[in-house]
Amino acid sequence: MRKISAGKPYRMGVVFVVAAAVVLSVGIVLAAGALIDINSADQKAIESLPGVGPATAKAIIQGRPYKSVDDLANVKGLGKSKLEKIKPLVTVGGQPVAKVPAAAGAAAGAAASKATTATQVAQKAPSEAKKSAKAAVPAGPVNLNTASKEQLEALPGIGPVKAQAIIDGRPYQKTEDVMKVKGIKQGIYNKIKDKITVQ
Repeated sequence: MRKISAGKPYRMGVVFVVAAAVVLSVGIVLAAGALIDINSADQKAIESLPGVGPATAKAIIQGRPYKSVDDLANVKGLGKSKLEKIKPLVTVGGQPVAKVPAAAGAAAGAAASKATTATQVAQKAPSEAKKSAKAAVPAGPVNLNTASKEQLEALPGIGPVKAQAIIDGRPYQKTEDVMKVKGIKQGIYNKIKDKITVQ
């Protein structure tokens, strides 16, 4: 009869117990919710990973930041077997945000303020242009013989086309002569007669 080695069942039992412990550890981590971020997790969280003790956890923290989980292969104390066990349990989140110097923050704020001011100025430009156009219109009567096109356009019923026609029809001896311009009849003349002159 063949002798049964007592060592084999013992070794198989140890392997089974170790495997069960690993599975249990994985289950605990997964049950906890999300993956462990190796860039931001504290030492206790990292120590909860299978095969990771205090020394290895400290080494992982000191090796930050990590661009990928594979970078853990460079950590002292983490062999290939351990890395394969913890890979499914960890992730690489955002790297620690570098602190922005106060001067840089102030400069950014000033730049944003200047951009806002520039936008406001750009928005005011059209209204300022309109005000300038209105300012070009004299307070008194508009001289049909010397007024600019913009001044003529400001008269009621006179647009760009009629204003140019008035300029083309110069000189005028009397205000009524403006009715000789194409498109300007008695109705329009009645609106502008008190606002125009030829002197």
